[in-house]
Amino acid sequence: MHHDPAILQGLPQLVGVQLVEVLDFYDGPLDGLALYREREYWFSAVPEWIRDAEPSEPRPLVLHEITAQQAAQVRAESRQFDVFANGDGNEDDWQQAWDTRSTYDEAPAVGWFLEAATSVE
Repeated sequence: MHHDPAILQGLPQLVGVQLVEVLDFYDGPLDGLALYREREYWFSAVPEWIRDAEPSEPRPLVLHEITAQQAAQVRAESRQFDVFANGDGNEDDWQQAWDTRSTYDEAPAVGWFLEAATSVE
């Protein structure tokens, strides 16, 4: 699930956000973990960008508060998807893991940022 573009109204634009884990990607990151002020957050794309923007345009992403335990769950799921990407596991297992993966689009939004060129590996 991704956001209604109206979510950006009233939220501050944040600077200095770094992408940590990208779980969904289409011509750029759609959701995953980000680091801001030494804390991990969930990020998610705004659908307006998905529909109307060119791939070369900056992508607005919304940052959501999550717990350290939720961030650890996302990292564990990301490692599992890496296993699938390497050809280990079957397609049904991958589909079930994808369909049940953690997302936190409904968690409180703290701000938004434009996709950064740098990411943490």
